[in-house]
Parts: sequence; C-alpha cells; structure tokens
Amino acid sequence: MYLYLLGLPVSLLIALRLSKWIRNYIEAGSYGLPIILLPVSFNEPLWMLFRPLFAWVEHLPFGLGNWYLYTTMGWPTEDNAKSVSLHGENFVLCSPVDNTVVTCEPAVCNKVWTETRDIWRMPPAQSQLFTFFGQNVSSTHGEDWKRHRKVTIQAFSERTMAGVWSEARRQTKALKQSLEGESERHLGRVRSTFDVLAMQVLTVIAWGQEADLDGVPAGHAMSLMDSMGFILKHILLTVVFNSLHAPDFLLPGTLRKLKLSVKEVRLFMQELVLAYMQSSKPTQEPGTRPASLLSAIVSANEVEKRSEEGKPRSYLTDSELYGNIFVFNLGGYETTASTLTFALPYLALNPVIQDWVAEEILLHTHSSHSHTTDADDYQSIYPHLLRTRALMHEILRHASPAPLFVKTSLIPVTLDITTPTGPSCITIKPGTLVGMNQYGAHLSPRWGQDAASFDPRRFISTNATTGEEKFVMPEDVAYTAWMVGPRMCPAKKFSQVEFAGIMVELLREWRVEVVRREGESEEDARERVGKSLRDEKYFNVSAHLKRPEDCAVRFVRR
Repeated sequence: MYLYLLGLPVSLLIALRLSKWIRNYIEAGSYGLPIILLPVSFNEPLWMLFRPLFAWVEHLPFGLGNWYLYTTMGWPTEDNAKSVSLHGENFVLCSPVDNTVVTCEPAVCNKVWTETRDIWRMPPAQSQLFTFFGQNVSSTHGEDWKRHRKVTIQAFSERTMAGVWSEARRQTKALKQSLEGESERHLGRVRSTFDVLAMQVLTVIAWGQEADLDGVPAGHAMSLMDSMGFILKHILLTVVFNSLHAPDFLLPGTLRKLKLSVKEVRLFMQELVLAYMQSSKPTQEPGTRPASLLSAIVSANEVEKRSEEGKPRSYLTDSELYGNIFVFNLGGYETTASTLTFALPYLALNPVIQDWVAEEILLHTHSSHSHTTDADDYQSIYPHLLRTRALMHEILRHASPAPLFVKTSLIPVTLDITTPTGPSCITIKPGTLVGMNQYGAHLSPRWGQDAASFDPRRFISTNATTGEEKFVMPEDVAYTAWMVGPRMCPAKKFSQVEFAGIMVELLREWRVEVVRREGESEEDARERVGKSLRDEKYFNVSAHLKRPEDCAVRFVRR
C-alpha cells in the first residue's frame, strides 16, 4: 500500500515528463536540425544543485552518457568547438523542459542579439541568477532595462578609464615586488594572485577607497575579500539557496557561511553608499564627475530622483542600486582574474607573440613624456596599445568567460538558418530558447585554417606602404566576448584598459616562461600546458582550469 502511494506520484511525474519530451522532440524535428536528447535541462534549479552527483554518467560506454555535458549552461567552455565539428553550426538540445536551438552562425547570432525591438528576452532561469542583492542592468528588460542602463552607464566615463589605467599599473607595480621572491607560480597561485589584484583595483575604482581586503572592519564578521570570494566560489549554491529562510542551526556549515557572506557584502555596500551620500556635496560642480563607479551611479541616481516629478520613475531603488553595484563587481573581479590567468600561460607558450606585444609596450612607454595626471598618461599610451588589445581579444576567443547565453521570443519569429541540407527558414515560438554558442563561434572554421591556434596577430592589419598597424575584426565571423547589440557589456572598455595597464607593467620588465617538470623536455612541457588550456577548462562565473596546480609559469627579468 505504502509503495503504491509512493510510486503513483513518481509514475505520474515520469509520464508527464515523457509526454512533454515527446512533444518537444516532434517540434524540434520540424527544424531540420540535428537533435541531442537530454533527460534534464540546465534550466532546472534542482538539477543544477545535484548535477555533480551524476558525473559518473559521462563515463558510460558506447556514448550513453554524452548528453551529460549539455546539462549545464557552461558546457561550451568544456566543449570548445567539438559539437560544431560533429553537428554543424546549428543544432537542438531537446529536453522534457524546453528546446534550445544552439547556434554559432554569425547571421543568426546577429539577428537575435542585435535586435533593437523588445521581442527577445533572456529567460528568468538565466536573467535572475545574480539578483540576490536586487534587480540590475543584466536582469531587467524593456523600459526597466533602459532605466537601469541610463543610470549605470554614466559610471564608465573617460575619467574612470584614466583611473582604471593608473590603478591597474600601480597595483601591478606592487605585485612585481613579490615576483622577486616567488618567480615560479603554478596557475592556481597565479589565479589567486590576480583575484587579489582585481579586487584591489575594484576597491579603489568601484568603491572609491583604499581598503585592507583581508582585514575585518568593526561591525563585520568577515572581510570584503572573504565574503565576496566565498559567494563567487559557491555561486550556484548562492543562486539556489539565497532565498532559503531557515535558522542557522539547521543549516550545514557551508550554507551558514554563505548566508553570512551575502549579509556581509550587502552591509559593505550599504555602508559605502551611505558614506558617499553623507560626504558628497548636494550638487556636483559643473563639468566634473564623481571619482568612483559607486559614487557615479549614486550621483546619477540622485539626479534622476530630483528630475522625476510628473514622470514615470526613472531612478533606482536601494536594492536595485546594490544589485548593480554587485554585478559590476562580479564582472570586474571574476572575469578579469580569469582573463589574466589564461594570459600568462598563453604568452609563455608563444614567446614570439610575447616579444611582439612587449615590443609595442616598450616603444610607447619609453617614448612617452613625463605626465602630471593619470589622464595624460592614459591618453598618451593606451590608444597606441593595439597589440595588447589584440592579445586580450585572442585570449577571450580561446577562454571566454561566458556560458551558453539564451533568449526566448515574445512572439513567433522566423530565422534564416543553415541546416545540414542547406539554407532554411524556421519559426521560433515563445518558450523555445535560442542559445549562442560563443566557443563554437570563436573557434569556428570561419576564422581560417588556424582557427584553433593562438595568434593575436589575426586582429592586426599592417599597411604595406607605411607599416602602420590597425586593429581589425576578421570578416564573416562572430566575436561576442563582450556580447553584441544593445546589451553589450557596459564595462567593455573598463576591462580592456585594466588588462592593458597590467600587461604594460608586467611585460616591460619580465618575460613569462613555462616551468618544466623534472626530466621533462621543453616540447613535452609545452604540450602538457597547451592541452590543459585547451581541454581542461570548466565554467563557474568565468573560465577556470580543472587542475591549475599541474601547470606553472616562471617570471624572468628582461
């Protein structure tokens, strides 16, 4: 009797999922695209939580567990372009929950992601991931998104960029002192080093103050570094359990610390916003801008508050303010550290490229005059660092921080798409997802026969007569490291300037080399590190290496 009562709802649930799966499969078949069947979807929160327990599925014989890879939204990071080689630029992930048309075809990506009409939206399962401090510019749509964008975009002025440039160089100079005593570092140590460096830059540029990142201020139980770092390390747990209201004694240790970390980060933001409000003048001097991202956002928000009489609300609430501050810190901290961590081994593996980038850096830093302001130094050097910009683009082509971004249409939309039998036109109905396979796009054969090779020179065009170099984007490819269209990352230039400032200070005085294991040849060491960078990545907010301690780099003075 008890088994019957228990088995009946389970049987009904299985039958319901099977019926939905069959219905989705029939619809997927109408597209004329290859179909990959998945018993679960990465849009199911419970699966996100319990997925690691089923890792053994991937190792089943005869390819029976091949579906497991596609059940996390970060699967392209591990896949690179393997699925494109097997199935083409377009295919369908079919689960009982939804159908996802996965694409890396440039025309399709442009159609969906550059559409200016509000007919494509990110589904809540993805857009609401990082809203535990409040709605933000990444989570909103339509008129709400325009309101968030209007306030937050003002934080990324040229004055801010000059500050980013100066602070990135200053913090890297301090880092270089530690290289004298620890010239060899495994990539796990490199990652933790850049975690701290990225947070130090953000502390000044985003928060507007110097801070002891490891110190615990009065009234706090954790430091800013510990609390923010714990949230990022356990971001999926944060997403799933943030709204869980239970006494601490009922929670396991990890969830207790997670709950405390969220509370601490919120308190840090509240204190800094309050401190700015209390210390700032009622109005800004004409022609001046606040000195930090936080103060710029708060200042712009106050202007909107004062000008909203008789109009729809255009300012951000307190929770929305905190939500935006958090996502900007999330991007500036996690993705910056990831890009820099991959930069060093790629430079070590490609000494010719390293010398090529360093040549430009040495030319423009040596030829620059002494400058009295950050703005002068930034304006004199940064615009000329085309090779450094190309280096960052190539790193992000191979190690993008993005998962499978998906959108769904509000109305039926027709897409011109390439199928195995040729060009076709399909109709995407509301509820069907379209996912941008960024790694598939970045490593596509459209980039040429050397698509899998690391060569930032592909982004540089040289005038045959004058020798003048120009940054260019290759034609007929999709490059979406900062997204494309109206919702392109507002901090794109921020990240580029920070990366350039750090590379200037590192490469003008140091070379980066691969560290060989005992008895290992140079060729074997390069093959081992290259394989790790290529085949052992995974996604957790950004790209990470599965075994970073297996590879190391050495800093050698020029």
